[in-house]
Amino acid sequence: MIEAWDVAGLTEDDWTRHSLDIKIRLAAAPYLDGWGYDLSSPKVLYELPAAMFAGGIVWTTGTKRTNCSTLTTSLLTSVRPDAPWTSREYGDLQVYADRLPDEPDAPIAAVVRMGIGRRVDALTAGAWHLVQGWRTFDPQTPRYSGHAFLVLADDAGDGILLLEASSLAGGPRYRRTTWAGLVGEYPAGVFVAVLFGP
Repeated sequence: MIEAWDVAGLTEDDWTRHSLDIKIRLAAAPYLDGWGYDLSSPKVLYELPAAMFAGGIVWTTGTKRTNCSTLTTSLLTSVRPDAPWTSREYGDLQVYADRLPDEPDAPIAAVVRMGIGRRVDALTAGAWHLVQGWRTFDPQTPRYSGHAFLVLADDAGDGILLLEASSLAGGPRYRRTTWAGLVGEYPAGVFVAVLFGP
């Protein structure tokens, strides 16, 4: 089993002493090195908790591709292995089809239920957040186009740093934007949870 602290060259004890910010950046770093984007057959670097039963989502040599919700799931479970993850949270973080249209904020509800985040209406400066945005959310059609990602809010001003797996970028990346820009990208809804460190 590959753990984020192993990849970062740390012991589990050293890992637990680091801030959430450091852990997210260390866990994300390998994904930023040659990983691509794949909506239909995503993979993860870190083994997901057994209780999540991730349906065979594993990393194998030569298949370094992920997508937005699979990346956020991998990062959240690797930086918070202490949370009691189950298959319910896996489905919520992936926004399984049976969550729609009633639970457009399913990923946010999952981190709140796990005790690793709190639902918020605005970003908290200096903190990491899980965000579920919707470009389109039309239950009548039905037609849904969404995106899950992590956001670090700047200590001052409107600037934010996004950590995402994007089809436009061809894989995981960091990018800078503003809260106004983010809301403009996801006009059908934005749901946010501020994340807690252990």
